[in-house]
Amino acid sequence: MKATKTFFLPVLAALVFASIIPASAQMQMEGKKYYTGTSISLRGGISSAYTDIRTFDFARTSTNGVSEWTPGFGISATRMFSSVFGAQLNFNYAKLVGISNTETVTVEDKNIYQKLGFPGPVYFKTNVMNYGLNMYVNLSNLSMTLKKANQKPKSDRRIGFYTVFGVGLLSFDSKIYDLPGDTFVPGAGLHGSIADGAAYDSVWSVGKTANSRIGGYLRGTTGKTMEVDFPWSFGLKYKISRSLDLGIQNDVHFLVTDKLDAYVRDLNSAVKKSNDKWMLTSLSLTYKFVGKDENKDYIEWMDPTETMYDEYQLLADKMRKMTQDSDNDGVADIFDKEPNTAAGNKVDGAGVSMDVDGDGVVDSKDADLFTPKGATVDADGKPNDADGDGVPDVNDKEPNTKPGALVNYQGKTIKQDFPTQVSTGYTPTSIFFDLNKSEVKVMYYPELSELAKYMKANSSVKIKLTGNADERGADGYNNDLGMKRANAVKDYLVKYYGIDGGRIETATNGEKNPLQKTAYSVNRRVDVEIK
Repeated sequence: MKATKTFFLPVLAALVFASIIPASAQMQMEGKKYYTGTSISLRGGISSAYTDIRTFDFARTSTNGVSEWTPGFGISATRMFSSVFGAQLNFNYAKLVGISNTETVTVEDKNIYQKLGFPGPVYFKTNVMNYGLNMYVNLSNLSMTLKKANQKPKSDRRIGFYTVFGVGLLSFDSKIYDLPGDTFVPGAGLHGSIADGAAYDSVWSVGKTANSRIGGYLRGTTGKTMEVDFPWSFGLKYKISRSLDLGIQNDVHFLVTDKLDAYVRDLNSAVKKSNDKWMLTSLSLTYKFVGKDENKDYIEWMDPTETMYDEYQLLADKMRKMTQDSDNDGVADIFDKEPNTAAGNKVDGAGVSMDVDGDGVVDSKDADLFTPKGATVDADGKPNDADGDGVPDVNDKEPNTKPGALVNYQGKTIKQDFPTQVSTGYTPTSIFFDLNKSEVKVMYYPELSELAKYMKANSSVKIKLTGNADERGADGYNNDLGMKRANAVKDYLVKYYGIDGGRIETATNGEKNPLQKTAYSVNRRVDVEIK
């Protein structure tokens, strides 16, 4: 029961490590999708001992049901901090056996037990548990053979190389057994069993003196022991899918002790240059926490140079859009909601062609920039006037005016109560304006209606409109303001009453012809002269 707990606790720790990290890794991958990553690997394979008691031939050996090829297993959780480097928690469990026997094929291995000082063939065995904290290095991404940045391969990279190194602890309980009898007797089997030798549980050279001690059994067992080891691994993996890799890995563990096989060459120092080692060669299956986005690959399979270049390209494209203006409308492409604005169109801050009156015709093509709200217009932006009375339908209170009828600004027919010939008894009134304004006020619509009626009744009549301003303001400004007022009255007569513009002359006096020097309001006017 105790051994079972000892085995499963590291496994549980690795699973917890792998389950806690993916949440934070996934959060980071949403913002920086390739800078971190987490994976968990399971391994199974063959373990072998490199100790004093062993077969020195590469093929190893087996005899009397004892084999030096023994099973080993491992689990690890890896956290990548970049596309090259990561940290790894590792746990291994393996069975180790080493045999010194006469039934070997190589001269080097024959009777090796005698060189160690044993009276006959022996072997040792133990179960080891290894706990380690390692540095993981992705050699493929570290190497200079990566494909060039932004150069897309014909197919995804499927094979990668890596190495792992670090520090760990090894737990073992080794015992030495006589090979033919397969029995263990503590302190037995020693050559030259004399008092001095027995005290040291020594292995002696045959026929030598007490000073010829060449090694020891450690009483034939190590007992439960924990030692430091330094693992180094090299692996190759093949990408099966976004979330699974298949691989092969070889681990070599370098111990800081010579007693893994319960035999120490030098009893005076258990730490010697010929320290023991053990190896695990295994197949691995790796699960990668990559999320659900099919466009995201695991960090180890991404070319870091290409990733950096792609980010640079995105940034360069944004900068280009911020400075590029394809349609030359004055708004950069990145902000332009109308990227193909016609030449000459004025646009707003979003690059959309201006339509001041909102009639659906852009200003550059709009013949009437001040279409009344809600009016329907023709292709040129002019308000529709179904009865042709000069008043847009949207403002026309009398939509079926008879042809030729004189109407007011609301499109209502005006009764003609004067002769159709020139009447010298008609005196038009002046049109007055607000300070610094040139818009015709509604209160003067009736006067202009009478003027229009008079002109329609007398087709040969022409008029002169002279604009005036008060003395406040510069001379040039007041001259311009007077002309604007005269043109505003003319435009009103032409637009709403259909009067021929050629019958209307406009001029300006500026501030030169005041009616009253102290009453500014009467000086802001347009005088009407019948010619």
